[in-house]
Amino acid sequence: MGRRILCVAVPFFLLIVLTGCNRNNARETPSSQPKASPPGRPFVVNLRPRDTACTTSSAEQLCLPDGNKPTGLFTTKSASLVLKAAAGPDYRSIYSWEPGKEPKLIVRGLDLDVTRLSDDTFAAWYTSESRQELLVTFDAEKLTSEPLVLPAGGPSGWQGCTGDTHYLACIGNLPDMKADDQDFDEMQFTAVIVIDLEQRTTTSFLVGHNTHFFFNSAKKTIYVTDHTTTESERAGVLTFDLTGKRGEPGRVSEMQTSPSGRFALTLQEDGAESWGIYDVKTGKTLLDFNCDRPGCIMADGPMSGDPEWNPLDDDQILVMGQAGKAYGAGNTCDVYQVSSARRVKSVPCDGMPQYDWSRDGRDIVTVAYISGKFTRQRVE
Repeated sequence: MGRRILCVAVPFFLLIVLTGCNRNNARETPSSQPKASPPGRPFVVNLRPRDTACTTSSAEQLCLPDGNKPTGLFTTKSASLVLKAAAGPDYRSIYSWEPGKEPKLIVRGLDLDVTRLSDDTFAAWYTSESRQELLVTFDAEKLTSEPLVLPAGGPSGWQGCTGDTHYLACIGNLPDMKADDQDFDEMQFTAVIVIDLEQRTTTSFLVGHNTHFFFNSAKKTIYVTDHTTTESERAGVLTFDLTGKRGEPGRVSEMQTSPSGRFALTLQEDGAESWGIYDVKTGKTLLDFNCDRPGCIMADGPMSGDPEWNPLDDDQILVMGQAGKAYGAGNTCDVYQVSSARRVKSVPCDGMPQYDWSRDGRDIVTVAYISGKFTRQRVE
């Protein structure tokens, strides 16, 4: 909750399904264009049914309707999973699914994205047919709020929201900025919006041109910087409170910390695949991935730079190891013990799966993008 950094210098604005980042190059046919929906309500899209290899879900396989494929996975404390899904280039859906039962649609909309607020609650933001930017909260059963209309987030809308059950922070640009403005850069952001989920109010403010963003919800502090900042350039990290007031300069090590703050991820520079994990107190690098230095961990393809910390033991981190084969064949889900810099578990992760830790930190949960195969594997 509020622990994941967002790097605009890598294309998170371009959502790529085949890499697990939610882009699909298929085009919608006219028959699948959205129908009108009441203003301020969850935007439901009438998608044309597509041919699909499955017709019903089971205890071991997810089958989503209308040709949707899973592009995001979130576990809960219950048996239910929350899944983000896509069947076209623009429209996204949120489903809840308990293995052995049929999936249940929660919300669907244009350019929809989702973030975890707690073990069992989530937020989704999307655009309505009338071009309103909306935000809702939900659990694994239902929506838990009416749609909140957000002020426009500029040409690309608000992106990368993260936070907790009280506050959410997102990045974008102010409403009057246009795509052809000299100051607009789709690889950067210039504004942050803070959403008070309890009071249902918003505050937005300018933060300068930056590429990296982190919201520490526990400290109620927002960190922004650009990819040129090094570990020693203290003044390069700007901090803001929830009202947009500037704080003391921050450190890069404060921007990508594990849940306890003991470890941190290095910032990935623009276009770079190398990344690592270091001890915040000593500054010592413990794990290096995708680099050419001695001791660097490199599979046949790059190790994913979007790892998942164990929610109860952040000395463990889950990383996708890519075999470099078509459709994710031969990929693995690898668990590393950070302090000892060793791999403690490796399980097959074929079929470009979405993955997450179980909420008790004991299992790796996956759902394959291609086949919908569901697995739950214990980490000893």
